[in-house]
Amino acid sequence: MAEHPDFPWLSPEDNCGVTRLLRHAKAISSDERVIASAKAGEGNMNLTLRVRIAGAGGARCVIVKQSRPWVEKYDTIAAPWDRALSEYRFYQRVAGIAGVADRMPQLLAADDTSRLLVLEDLGESRDFTGVYRNKDFPPQALAQLAQYLRALHEATRGGADPLLANRAMRELNHQHMYVIPLQANNGLVLKEFEPSLPGAARELLEDDSYLRLVAETGERYLSDGECLLHGDYFPGSWLTTDDGLRIIDPEFCFFGDREFDVGVCVAHLRLAQRPWSDAFAILDSYGIPFIDLRLLSQFAGCEVMRRLIGYAQLPLPPGGWRADLLRASGRCMRTHNVEELWT
Repeated sequence: MAEHPDFPWLSPEDNCGVTRLLRHAKAISSDERVIASAKAGEGNMNLTLRVRIAGAGGARCVIVKQSRPWVEKYDTIAAPWDRALSEYRFYQRVAGIAGVADRMPQLLAADDTSRLLVLEDLGESRDFTGVYRNKDFPPQALAQLAQYLRALHEATRGGADPLLANRAMRELNHQHMYVIPLQANNGLVLKEFEPSLPGAARELLEDDSYLRLVAETGERYLSDGECLLHGDYFPGSWLTTDDGLRIIDPEFCFFGDREFDVGVCVAHLRLAQRPWSDAFAILDSYGIPFIDLRLLSQFAGCEVMRRLIGYAQLPLPPGGWRADLLRASGRCMRTHNVEELWT
């Protein structure tokens, strides 16, 4: 912030500053002003505020997001500053796609210079991260999650857009998914998560064939594909609202392999200790003939691995099961069978 003193940094304590930003973005009229703002959730990547606006026409709320040159949750980690622009282009691209646009908040305004997005406020909602702590998972959500992905992938297939390559975000994510978790001295103290976890991780680090598979999967992630992907399709991006399931936060979007989105989704069902029948329901609703199950198993296995021994930790309950699941993720990779995650 010191290096960019003239940049309009968003702050929940500065209603006048938020008002100026929204006026510059043409998100509010001249007679409207911000009367309250507060953080809306944790905001892993971006600062996200719920902003209340008052004017001659009454009061309303919007969601305001700003990307900054760091990860909001871990502000010592640098992140591509223009990621808000990729998210903006995602919303533009999916506008009008049935089963996609109607499952997401409406984009109300955007401003390139301040890296700002203004989105529809979905009202009282909660994300699905409670599923990691064994909270209920709405049974109808499984088919809806799969149908959203299928609609997104099919409607954009073959229409790759260089403005949605999102390469800088992919390179950042690639390090945290496929490189840093398997570095011997990456700063993580795994025994704090589970005493037996360091031993299981060491087994993977000493397996050259496994390391090659992870590297190959990482290269595939960095390669361009034919479908527009959400790019971070996990319970933190799924919301329960009064109007049903909604999907948010596509800042990691890119054109890639559909198996990445589906594989990440399935991996998180296993991390949430949901039964194999839930994962199969996702695959079946999406359409198994459309999926390369070998590639899906690689993406799913790597996602489980990085969530267990990487920096992107989840609110998982204790219980001495992490080491066993980490070993299962290795078997999933070697056998190219995603069901191995459940054995």
